[in-house]
Amino acid sequence: MEQEKLLKYCSFYKGEEQCPFVDNKKARLWMAEMMACNDLISMIGNESPADDLHRVVFAYVSKWSPYDFRDILNIYIKVAKPKQAIIDVYYS
Repeated sequence: MEQEKLLKYCSFYKGEEQCPFVDNKKARLWMAEMMACNDLISMIGNESPADDLHRVVFAYVSKWSPYDFRDILNIYIKVAKPKQAIIDVYYS
């Protein structure tokens, strides 16, 4: 998957070099999508890139924000609208 193609599935990261968000929770989501598009892009397949991106974001946020990841992911769910099966893995 090429970064330019993956960017269309991103809700927070649009290719910027600096995070445009002041809100800490949105900044964490921006960072998760930025990492998915740059450092973790090998985890994104061509068959379902949006689903793969959502999985990477969920995993990244839950690892690096273990105490408030659900609050952060609630914002992501409202904006990015991942499939329910992906949500259920982290909310079961």
